[in-house]
Amino acid sequence: MKVLGFMASPRKGGNSDMLLERFLEGALSSGAATEKISLYDCNIEFCQGCHLKCWVNDDCCPRWQDDMDMLHDKVGASDLLVFSSPVYMGAPPAKLMAFFERSIDQKKVNLETLKVENNKLSGKKAVVLQVNFFNDPAYQKLPMLVYERILSEVFKMNIVGSLGVADVREPGDIARKKDSLQEAYNLGAQLCALS
Repeated sequence: MKVLGFMASPRKGGNSDMLLERFLEGALSSGAATEKISLYDCNIEFCQGCHLKCWVNDDCCPRWQDDMDMLHDKVGASDLLVFSSPVYMGAPPAKLMAFFERSIDQKKVNLETLKVENNKLSGKKAVVLQVNFFNDPAYQKLPMLVYERILSEVFKMNIVGSLGVADVREPGDIARKKDSLQEAYNLGAQLCALS
């Protein structure tokens, strides 16, 4: 099994990164091949809303030549995608949203019938990991709805696991949440042992 982890925080070594690392360590313990990509290291231009050009085929964005084609190749070669992010203003971070918006070219839509003719992401398995500043885990509900809408409804992916960790403020605070880090490890190990 190939696991591709997207670290969607600008803070390398921070809470989202540490949570993702534990998940990937668990996956590795079950024999999975793992790779981590820091989205903030990637050149991802913002979608310009010219979807009529990218929707008519399921190839590449015709407007931008950035890192998205490489990222889509890695997504296509992976069995499980893991998105690890902080909660910013009740939503996933802008860089991750830009990645999702630019992934619309992975679908081919018949513009006359508005029927999806091909979807390269359909059926892909996904895991969502979140950290948030506030003590109340309820702050993760809205971003989880965003993830569900984008991953499950738009791209027809299967969310096979999620984990939210509240009350992590400063970089590295998650280290004191040993139970949550162990839960991330166990989730990675269990999901990859099932394949």
